[in-house]
Amino acid sequence: MTTYVFGYGSLLQQASRTRTNPEAFAAWPARVNGYQRGWFHQFADSVGSSCTYLGAVAAEGKTINGAVYPVNDFASTKSREMGYTPIELKDSDIEILDGMGPLKLGADVKAYIFVSNEDSISKTREPTPEFPMVQSYVDICIGGCLELSALYRSVKGDFTQEFIRTTTGWNKYWVNDRIYPRRSFIYIPNSSAIDQALKKGNVLQFVQLHDLK
Repeated sequence: MTTYVFGYGSLLQQASRTRTNPEAFAAWPARVNGYQRGWFHQFADSVGSSCTYLGAVAAEGKTINGAVYPVNDFASTKSREMGYTPIELKDSDIEILDGMGPLKLGADVKAYIFVSNEDSISKTREPTPEFPMVQSYVDICIGGCLELSALYRSVKGDFTQEFIRTTTGWNKYWVNDRIYPRRSFIYIPNSSAIDQALKKGNVLQFVQLHDLK
């Protein structure tokens, strides 16, 4: 059986997803219908995870763009995605935007999205002072979008801006944890492109621009 994962956060980035599934080198841009992505996933009882992550919940009429890729070891992804539950997708749920044809899901081909468990969804449905967004995680997610955009230039529209637009919860509780942020390009080579994408998406209104330089 072939198993695919639909990643919509850190799994967009090749380096991030291959740490869990080394074979997941290739991925294809895709869009899933019937779900909402947002900054609302928190691990209140986990030491060292005092920030807000991206999560997803079922939501009629909403869409999420992301990356779909095959995995040999689905159990490893499930272990990584603590606080999330894998939900099997149907053919009508997922649209491949470029790079391959329809997945043709069935008995021998499965695809999953990881949705947030109820106890992992913050009451505020957005970051808080105790659980802010952190720039290092934003960098991974936006960087993954830019990677896919560079590989699949025929995708209609701006894939990165679609990610920003279809993500709820952007707010002022956003911490810059980049190393040496005034020379961030040394450690985050595409930091300028990430910052420009966030500026274009009109979410940097929540932070001071000079804090990201």
